[in-house]
Amino acid sequence: MEDDTQQPIILPEVEEYVSIKDAAKMLGVSNTSVQKYVSEGRIKAKRVANVIMIPVEEVKRFRPNATGRPRTMLPPWRIAPRDNILFRTTIVVQLRSGKQAEFKQRLEEIRRKKEHSFPGTVARYIVKSRKQPEHIKISLIWRSTVAPDEAARQQALEAFKARLADVLDWETASYDEGNVMMHA
Repeated sequence: MEDDTQQPIILPEVEEYVSIKDAAKMLGVSNTSVQKYVSEGRIKAKRVANVIMIPVEEVKRFRPNATGRPRTMLPPWRIAPRDNILFRTTIVVQLRSGKQAEFKQRLEEIRRKKEHSFPGTVARYIVKSRKQPEHIKISLIWRSTVAPDEAARQQALEAFKARLADVLDWETASYDEGNVMMHA
């Protein structure tokens, strides 16, 4: 008598191809987004039986479009009320020699894991200087009504610095703070 129960199909790993799930992890997007990119033809893929296989090179080359609509009207300049000011912390720090790729990877990990969000900030920027590519500029914009106290802000900054200590030379860091006078 034959056994009619179906066994799951186990597919061998093919080095040049990845699944939708693996492509989603590589791109930092959802499986649904990758399926959409494939159906739109933005990512080339092959169907093998009932499995979609995506060439690794396609995933590496793919760049998703910017999300949202382009602005049609620029927001006007604003001055924050006295009881709800914005203030800025800026840090300029030197990238350790030969650590550019590792730094980019670390930033991607921080983004993907949603780490170091600095509660109370309304904007956070990490910028590589064009004139001095070894310099990294970190800007944190805080709103006074929701910003934590100085000790909590320093604790968050110290945790961030520890996370990047092997790629950024914090001994070279210069710090500046100021109130935002006008913003958009």
